Amino acid sequence: MGYDCIIIGGGAAGLAAAVFLGQAAAKRRVSPSVLLLEKGQRVGKKLLATGNGTCNLSNIFATEKDYHGDKNLVISALKALTIEDTLAFFHTIGVDTAVREDGKVYPHSEQAGAVLDSLRLEAEALGVTIRCQQTVDKLTPCKVGWQVWVEGTPYTARQVLVAVGGAAAPALGGSADGYRLLTDLGCKKTPLFPSIVQLRTATDYVRAVKGIRVDGRISLRLDGKELATRTGEILFTDYGLSGPAVMGLSRYAADWERQKKGNLTAHLDLLPDWDKDSLCARIAQRGKLRGRTLEDLLTGLLHKRVGQTVLRVAEVLPLTRPTDTLTAQECERVATVIKNWSLAVTGTQGFGGAQVTAGGIDGAEIDPATMRLRRHEGLYAVGEVLNVDGDCGGFNLQFAWSSAYVAARAIAANW
Repeated sequence: MGYDCIIIGGGAAGLAAAVFLGQAAAKRRVSPSVLLLEKGQRVGKKLLATGNGTCNLSNIFATEKDYHGDKNLVISALKALTIEDTLAFFHTIGVDTAVREDGKVYPHSEQAGAVLDSLRLEAEALGVTIRCQQTVDKLTPCKVGWQVWVEGTPYTARQVLVAVGGAAAPALGGSADGYRLLTDLGCKKTPLFPSIVQLRTATDYVRAVKGIRVDGRISLRLDGKELATRTGEILFTDYGLSGPAVMGLSRYAADWERQKKGNLTAHLDLLPDWDKDSLCARIAQRGKLRGRTLEDLLTGLLHKRVGQTVLRVAEVLPLTRPTDTLTAQECERVATVIKNWSLAVTGTQGFGGAQVTAGGIDGAEIDPATMRLRRHEGLYAVGEVLNVDGDCGGFNLQFAWSSAYVAARAIAANW
């Protein structure tokens, strides 16, 4: 049987495209045959994990500045399906949304499953056929359009939309195999590396505070030059650093890891609301508290274990010393570590820990107005498989929805 369109991939972009195609068909009062093929046992597995299961599905402040890679694709996509359009779209399929102060958009229920179910049910109600456990091996052009090969058996379609996702999060279905479908057809791909990922650092002191979260500031410096800074939650782990602030600038570390040029360091400010002089004075005051030893010098200012680790990094020891033995020079050293705790970065947790893939099919291969492969009629690509990745905060899902809309609009125009 031949289809009017086959969508490869049942993630966010693929499911959204299926709904957009179904809505376009209903509006035009036509009945095209649309088939969605998903390699996993069910669609949307990665979508379920988004936002730790709450699904940060967009950000009302999203602009092209929040993205990396081929920004022409981003500009075209966000113009075609704006943030307002996106929220209206989800409202039409039963997902009411809530916007937080930082611009992040969530389903009102804060359940990623609600977003997934709404997309899937809407696609099926609009006549889209969904088949899981269908791994696509290759694409070949034919007289009527394209043959989509699944384990040696071809499906035929007039048009094909590739929405296979990226290499990030293999436990949730991520794989680099999808890129091969397009590179085998001559399409160029930029280097792949993980983004929104945890950092590996020197662990001499970090392991002592693993599991503790602090609200602070982190900056990355390459050979002393600052690359990026983020403020927010920082989580100490047995391998290094995690948390929203860390993940927010991890792309720079992953790109450095790929190139292996220069020395990368992470700098933590554990009390960003304090200036160093005021902090130093306060530490000196705390040193005068009666009946205290150094192990409790910072207790009440920092988490107790973090405070003790700061003293070890500053080499203000032993912790059994009375606080009234603290010198002015030692106060200075402690304040310096609190405001600028330097850690050597050794790498990232790789694609296994990443939320997003940086790099992908080169934007020069894609027509931004349609998401069609320039060198191939009837073949489109959207979402994470492209050389576009957004910052942490709902931006990547927004590109998935918007790029899917652009492609679906172009595909439906040929019916």
